[in-house]
Amino acid sequence: MKILFTHNTAMWYRLPFFRKVSEMHDLDLIFTHINVLQDVYDSDVEGNIIGLEDVNYSILPNSHGFAKGLFSKARNHYDVTIGGSWDTPQEFIETLVLYCITKIKDEPFIIWREDWDWDKKNSIKEKLLHIVIKYLCNHSNAILVPGTLHKEYFHNKLEVPTDKIFIMPNVSNISGNCDISKKEHHAKKILYVGRLIERKGINYLLEAYKDLKIENTELIIVGSGSEEDKLKKYVKDNNLENVTFTGKINNEELEEYYNQSNIVVVPSINKGMGDPWVFVLNEAMYYYNPIVATTAVGAAPDMIKGNGFIVEEKNSQALKEAVEKILNDEKLEKEMGLKSKDIITNEFQYSNMINAFNDCLKKVIKKV
Repeated sequence: MKILFTHNTAMWYRLPFFRKVSEMHDLDLIFTHINVLQDVYDSDVEGNIIGLEDVNYSILPNSHGFAKGLFSKARNHYDVTIGGSWDTPQEFIETLVLYCITKIKDEPFIIWREDWDWDKKNSIKEKLLHIVIKYLCNHSNAILVPGTLHKEYFHNKLEVPTDKIFIMPNVSNISGNCDISKKEHHAKKILYVGRLIERKGINYLLEAYKDLKIENTELIIVGSGSEEDKLKKYVKDNNLENVTFTGKINNEELEEYYNQSNIVVVPSINKGMGDPWVFVLNEAMYYYNPIVATTAVGAAPDMIKGNGFIVEEKNSQALKEAVEKILNDEKLEKEMGLKSKDIITNEFQYSNMINAFNDCLKKVIKKV
């Protein structure tokens, strides 16, 4: 099957998926906005992408925010085209034109998105965007989404029939050597991993930690970002002990933090948007970690099933109580850790992702 697959950038956790698709199909992979990786994660991508050595891919240059050469590429014959983004005005226009080209050619178009029903501005611009996106989604051949929140959004809010929505679980390739014995140490280690920006809600985690009623605890905050100085000031002003800011670290170092932590907390909040997924959950669960996440985390309903708690966003008291409940009960902590490992091992592997992807392709091609 000849596939045109357009994607904005080369995230490390996507590369094994693209490689596996390339092994099974005639893949033409196009990265349209490679700079997103630099802007969001401060990581550079040069001409050759490590991990895609045997994959047919192109990195398109940008001009005024538009991917140059995308439309000429799309005019070629493909059995199916996959893409879709409306994160910027340019990407929105690209998606509309890409959709129109496939319709002119009478070829299938599949949208791959991670939107769910987080709070949005009730502006005229947002309402108009909603109308166009609703039309686009309902007239595309299928929608690929990572989880149940996302499927509910496309069905309930955009009125896409459920038989056109396919859950293709998000998968991470950070899954190294797990050693559950490393969690047995004097202090209970609470771990946060991610960017230090307002939408990640780390201030609520610090408030929860301040009121924690557990002796010998340590809070480790891995990452960097615009809120770092503000968060450090809060720690200093409130005389919080055993709080460590590691700064940004590489994935090899991160493995040891996951190995030694007793619990991983994802305290995200809705700030213009919720967190579409949060791959930290995938990563942490490989290392037998119980999880506490908020209702602003897109992955939470699919990944937290007896291995942790989902709490209300912007609620430091709820965060505190969830952390205390786990860390005050060693049996519960261990059971949740084992459950995390079981869920990630059986439900969130690249084989699960590929199987869902191929199921979508088969049903789309069959209907054409």
